[in-house]
Amino acid sequence: MKKIPIFLFMMFVSLFLWAQDDDDNFAPNIQEPEKSAGFRLKNRTVELSIANISFDFTNNFIALMDIFNNPLYMILHINDIKQDPALIYRDNIVIDVDNFFDSFRFNFNSVIKPFSFNFNKNDNWGFGFDIGHINAMGNVSVSGNVLRLKKAENEKIDASAAVFADIGIPIFFHVNEYKIKIRPAVYLPILYSKPSITYKNIDIGGGTYIETVYDMRVYTPVDMDNDIMQGLKDNAQDIPMNNLGYDFGLSVEYPWNYNLDIGVNIVNIPIPFATAKLHYYSQLTGYAIFDTSEIDLSEVGKENELGEEQELKDILKKTWREEHETGYRYDLDGKKIYRPFSMLFYLNYRPFDSRILSLIPSLGFSLNWLYNKIFSLEGGLSARFDFANIFIPVLGMSYADRKWKNSVDLAFNLRVFELDFGFSMQSYNLLKSFKGSGLGVNFGIKLGW
Repeated sequence: MKKIPIFLFMMFVSLFLWAQDDDDNFAPNIQEPEKSAGFRLKNRTVELSIANISFDFTNNFIALMDIFNNPLYMILHINDIKQDPALIYRDNIVIDVDNFFDSFRFNFNSVIKPFSFNFNKNDNWGFGFDIGHINAMGNVSVSGNVLRLKKAENEKIDASAAVFADIGIPIFFHVNEYKIKIRPAVYLPILYSKPSITYKNIDIGGGTYIETVYDMRVYTPVDMDNDIMQGLKDNAQDIPMNNLGYDFGLSVEYPWNYNLDIGVNIVNIPIPFATAKLHYYSQLTGYAIFDTSEIDLSEVGKENELGEEQELKDILKKTWREEHETGYRYDLDGKKIYRPFSMLFYLNYRPFDSRILSLIPSLGFSLNWLYNKIFSLEGGLSARFDFANIFIPVLGMSYADRKWKNSVDLAFNLRVFELDFGFSMQSYNLLKSFKGSGLGVNFGIKLGW
């Protein structure tokens, strides 16, 4: 497939700076048309978005409120805490280790968007440039069968990590009453790893046989066995043709009536025959076996083939076998790599004759090839308050990327300058998402007029 020249130029500009993915909305900086009467700050015609950063992590073992008192207690006892800061901690800190051995799950996601430009012509049409966006993500999931060494056969451990670089061109326009957003993008996987790890624990020959087999491959654009920067220089001309992938985002919204919009938002739609590929990879492969069927206590004290008297420790050594191999290799066909895909249908309902409050339920699904089970349902509900386009708080609860998330996002907009800040608590368990077993923060600055 012939590559687009403008994307190649933009990719080379940002390749040695940053790299990407956009999580929820592929065109978040493009403003929507205004419907409310009275004073309202106008949307920016020209906008620069800088230092847009977000990070979140989740685990299912320990939560903030297992250690600290809840925020309401701290607010009500703020004067006492000033005198004795130790009051922020719970009287009895109890960490339930059983939670860990029931199963362990950990997930992280980080997005850095150093630069975006947007042009908005009277809220009728607009375009932008997203340059040097980065998205790093990963997860680990180990079942209770593995952690407690229970009987199981071919139990898979879920683990993965990826870093993507992205350049995109968000565009919006109207066709009759439909509002359409499109974001074609070119992306480069900077790192991609989806290990295969299998656990087995069965009874055999009057004993127990425990086996772990693993094949861990870390794919990169250049050979990790050599100097990385030199490798980037040597392979710079090959990366655009051999490693880049293309996808696009699409959002369509229709005003059902004055108070209700309906729409669909699709992120990272793969383009046929334009999937990213990586050829270089480092590999760790092997197995570890513990087999008690090899124990024969009657051999203790007897001589082995070398004429040496065998001790108990010599017999026990036979129960353990391990072998591994490492290396740096090249895959001629290349590893096809897709970015996480999602499709969400949503409603934007305004119960009052103004934009002061919008209720936004959503429902859809995602496909993420970094998980053993790539399919997951997603959805949520958010309440967006809009005070003259100057102060915009958003409260939300959602289930996305296989975890529950409760979030508060604030936007302070003076048109020439906007400050965005958000905070979230999240967890794989709905109840624990209110206790802080996972946290997220995001921050962004926008300039323009």
